[in-house]
Amino acid sequence: MMRQLYHNLILRAGNQIDPNAPALGVPPLKLQAFMAWCLRGGWRVVWLGVVISMLAGLTEVVSMQLLGNVVDAVAETPSEAFLSNHMGLVLACIFVLLVARPLLFGGLALTQSVMIGPNIGMQVMARMFRWTLGQSVTFFDNDFAGRLAQKKMQASNSLTEIVIETVNAVTFGLATVLGTAFLVGAVSPWMILALVLWFGVYLAFLRVMLPIIRTRSAARAEAKAQVTGQVVDTISNIKTVKLFAGDRYEDGKALGAMEHLRRTALRFGEAQTLFRLGLMFIAGALPVILVGMAIAMRDGGGVTPGDVAAVGAVGIRLSQMTGWISYTIMVIYSHVGEVEDGMNTLAPPNRIEDASGAAELEVRDGHIRFENVSFAYGQRDGGIEDVTLDIAAGEKLAVVGASGAGKSTLVSLLLRLYDTEKGRITIDGQDLSQVTQDSLRRQIGMVTQETAMFNRSALDNIRYGPPDASEAEGMRAAQTAEPHEFILG
Repeated sequence: MMRQLYHNLILRAGNQIDPNAPALGVPPLKLQAFMAWCLRGGWRVVWLGVVISMLAGLTEVVSMQLLGNVVDAVAETPSEAFLSNHMGLVLACIFVLLVARPLLFGGLALTQSVMIGPNIGMQVMARMFRWTLGQSVTFFDNDFAGRLAQKKMQASNSLTEIVIETVNAVTFGLATVLGTAFLVGAVSPWMILALVLWFGVYLAFLRVMLPIIRTRSAARAEAKAQVTGQVVDTISNIKTVKLFAGDRYEDGKALGAMEHLRRTALRFGEAQTLFRLGLMFIAGALPVILVGMAIAMRDGGGVTPGDVAAVGAVGIRLSQMTGWISYTIMVIYSHVGEVEDGMNTLAPPNRIEDASGAAELEVRDGHIRFENVSFAYGQRDGGIEDVTLDIAAGEKLAVVGASGAGKSTLVSLLLRLYDTEKGRITIDGQDLSQVTQDSLRRQIGMVTQETAMFNRSALDNIRYGPPDASEAEGMRAAQTAEPHEFILG
């Protein structure tokens, strides 16, 4: 029974974010707006995690205050009268340590590991994948396939880590600092001043170091993507590499990219080492300052041994947390650099959009006409210039010419993989720039020069054009095209 209830709880919590929800509009080119675009639809869960994290942080301070109260109670009360005189304190300790604290930290783990972790990454990846699918062929021609894939993974993983660590560490730490201020302020207002000054030095250190880490992290992320792109490019073109005996050349290119990655990683490690060194010194100063002040104030009265114990415990705890939280902030900043790097590559639009109010292409006869069409890939020369073709319905036409004469360009323009720079193309009198691209391409069958196979089953590749085709239809197509016996092995 309990196991089923727990399973239902996990299932319900894991469905609080719809990772397949479409994004609103186009991805912005400013980092904060881009991150908000990626996370839209998940904010309710993120804020729930923030609230739970802050409450969990406050329980840390409450626990230390209760420890101080217990120390004073023990010092003032005989053992046989302790429970009768301090039952309220005992019950408060039991509630905080055995009820509130486990529930809050369990809830924090639930939001991070069940609600946020599995869903935010999928949501960001799905949105970036959909956006990239709509980019023009030029976008893909101008980059490595492996590099683009790396950027998508990098942006989604890094943004997920930013959200989780912000909820887990940053808000938790801020709540603990605020709670500590109340605790030490109850002992002496001068301790609040010392805590504020210490926190100011801490923030100043972060302000200096984190931008350096962010910049070097972005450089490291770019170097990683270049290595991935280089390796994938070589493997994708391995036949060409073998034909030209290019093993040594490709090895040199890959090693060059890897050496650049090593140098950027060293610069990142240099900043990381300096950051942690300075951080440990600043963190260690806090308990020394607070405990020293508490001991010095005992002579004036009003500061009890329990106060010293509570201030010392919370000072040491905050010092330990400072290292953890600051390291987490450094990791967050490195992830911010990687998200920004992914955004700069993937978000800028390079698209051929359907015209406003574009209609579905209706093919009645199949009469194709090129009217004074020119296209040179944005250059002065190359491509085709002032081409007029009239291809009647049912007519077979062979276009013959030297390499680079524009044969493939004609087909690419007919498929509207590029927009014409001058002139227009029509099918049955319908301007291709005014019909939807999907309806156009569904009406055209094409056999490319290169063999393309998706890493899927033979049946999935055969029925890629009509994905809803039945298995029997796929089998008939294989028999007609004659690879059927080969596929069966």
